[in-house]
Amino acid sequence: GFVSPKGRSMSSPQKSPLQMSISMPDDGSKNWDKSQSSQASDSSIPNDGLDSIESSSDFGHPYETEQYNGYDGAFPLPDSVIPETRQLRWEREALLQSKFVNGDELFELRSVVSELRRELINMRARVEDENSYLSGAEKTQAKRSIALLERELLKHNERDAEFTYAVALELLEKAQEDGDEEMAKKYSIQAEEARLCIPQLNMHGLWVGKYGDHGYEMINVTYSGDTLIATKVTGDKNVPKGEVTFTADLSPKASLSDPMMAPLDPIELNPKASQQWGKKYLPRHLGKGQVAGE
Repeated sequence: GFVSPKGRSMSSPQKSPLQMSISMPDDGSKNWDKSQSSQASDSSIPNDGLDSIESSSDFGHPYETEQYNGYDGAFPLPDSVIPETRQLRWEREALLQSKFVNGDELFELRSVVSELRRELINMRARVEDENSYLSGAEKTQAKRSIALLERELLKHNERDAEFTYAVALELLEKAQEDGDEEMAKKYSIQAEEARLCIPQLNMHGLWVGKYGDHGYEMINVTYSGDTLIATKVTGDKNVPKGEVTFTADLSPKASLSDPMMAPLDPIELNPKASQQWGKKYLPRHLGKGQVAGE
């Protein structure tokens, strides 16, 4: 696995010479680098899947430097000299993070969503089945149940940053096709803010990992769009310094456009490993690894 200088970890078990799955931390409150969050927009942030509310200038209490443990990328400063822009950025990031769940809670949420979706599909099938023996009153009640399930699904999905990001991108694309600049700007902000809360899309920086017999080596993680690119900082005879060692397409549409890129189930840890990692599930993502030339 890979460990960043700030304590984040990422494992990358190889699945084949040209394809591997990489497991990344998903606890945004602990593991992702807050210094990368400065790209957040200064405009309003979304209150739900579609609308926005004003930023966090009316927060009732200031954040103290020790709450961040240096993850903002700067040395701790006395509270009296914290720049106002940094204070506002911390508050804004906290508000954004509070909108979404992460870690084990995210996988539990998705399990609930999966059950609700199956229930909704079955209910719709019953109503649309011409051979069903539902009475008029039963069909009316079934339609009410469908509406309730749809609202419940939406409420849960809005707590998933990846879902919000995917929906915002689709709405952005449609607004751009329609030439609606105002709505395009709105959805662009929503997509950007949701993206900031997706850990695997905010892993920029240096990571150290063990490459088998070659020992520990360093990689630099960058992005091209939503594709993670890991470049060797220290090299070996297999993948020299400066070469790409692996990539992973993390865009929300990747799994829809290519059946071979379907999402991987997370690794479920045993109690001992769970205690060590501080979580029960480790997310995984498909990627492509570099192999040595002849």
